[in-house]
Parts: sequence; structure tokens; C-alpha cells
Amino acid sequence: MFLTMALDTSHLKGSVAVARGDEILCEILFDASDTHSATLLPAVDTCLRTAHLHIEDVDKFCVVTGPGSFTGLRIGLATIKAFAAVRKRPVVSASSLEVLAAAFPYVSRTIAPIIDARRGEVYLGLYNTQSGLPSSILEPVSVRPEKIAMLLADKNSGAPVIFCGTGAKKYREIIGVNMTDGSSFSVPYRAIPRASLLIAVTMGRAPVEYAELSDMEPLYIRPPDAKLPGKTKLNPGGGNES
Repeated sequence: MFLTMALDTSHLKGSVAVARGDEILCEILFDASDTHSATLLPAVDTCLRTAHLHIEDVDKFCVVTGPGSFTGLRIGLATIKAFAAVRKRPVVSASSLEVLAAAFPYVSRTIAPIIDARRGEVYLGLYNTQSGLPSSILEPVSVRPEKIAMLLADKNSGAPVIFCGTGAKKYREIIGVNMTDGSSFSVPYRAIPRASLLIAVTMGRAPVEYAELSDMEPLYIRPPDAKLPGKTKLNPGGGNES
């Protein structure tokens, strides 16, 4: 049966998972606070060995393309592209906000994943998960936490939401001041995307074939403090105010 390997390096906590069809065989979560490059490959190796698989057995690769850690995204995507290119395997991607929303399937309220973007800003998306998988209401944007209530009133008609992610945890007091009645914050352990959920999100999604991998780049919502490399995807949000 079809074998999939997924990895996420968008946060200081990373994860890798392998699945046979829709059955998760193994998932490894690792601390990447030092550097993703030092912990990612050992985690991949441990995950495959635990599932009694080899990298050559993998039929498809999945990766989170952003937003998140600038360096982490580059390392994760470069690793997946290398795995896929050598073995001529397809790659499927999803955003970190989408994967966070996938932790709340069949929920009637809108899911609002929020990732800490530093510099007093967050990355925000809005998703409907009533069908089981996330459907985008608001594409990822960068915004100041105090502007979130205004965005929700505009894009979600003031309806209640579930906040999740590192940004929701960090700016809970600011967000909560203007929180719509009926809205709530998720438990802390749902603040990080999971590779197992990435597999679920990308199941059935059209892949990027190995011949087109060179065009696959991280999703950066805003330019980082450091200078950007040559090819990048920028998707600035309207709330990117100083």
C-alpha cells in the first residue's frame, strides 16, 4: 500500500511521520530549539526504523512550507526536495496554519490558528473544518495581535472562533480583551503543527512532481530580518502595519 513520509520544521518543535495509506505507522516529535539541521535527519531515521521501513520505500513526501521559522522552513523543504529528487518521488505541501486547523475536525466554530511571527506580529489564518478537513476562509496574513478582532469581524462576521497556535498562547491576554462571545482558546499541546496531521491534510491533493521541485519554495508571509534568498513566495497581509 501507498507509503507517505511527512515532516514539519516550521517551529522550534519539529515532527516527522510515516503512514501506510491513512494509517500512521510512526510519528516522532523532536526539539529543534538548537538547530533543525542537527535533529531532523536523526528523527527521520528513527521514524523509518521504528516503522521497519527504508527511505527507498516511500512513495510520496509531504512538507509544511510555512509560515514559520525562516531557517527551519528552508531546511525542511531542502531535505524533502533532496529525498524526492534522488528517488523521483512526488511532493505535496500544506501551510502550517492549515495543519494547525486540522487538529479540530468536524467543529462548528471557525478555527483561527495564530503563529508567533516575532516583532510584535503574528501569522493568522481562518478555516472551516466542518467537513473534517480545513477549508480556507482567510488566507495567511501577518497582523498585529490587537488587530485580530477587527479582522474577525470583517472575515468571520463576528462569529465565535477557536484560537490555537503559538501566537494565541503568547498573546492570549491581548486577543482575549476583544474576544467575541463564545470564542475560546485551545489547549497548549495543540500549539504546534503535527506531521501526522499534515498527512491527513494533503491526502488526495495534487502533488508537485519531482521534475518541478526546483520551483517549490517556502511560503513567507513577510520578509524576514535577514536578506531573502533569490526565489521566495511573498504573500503580505493587509494587517502588516507598524
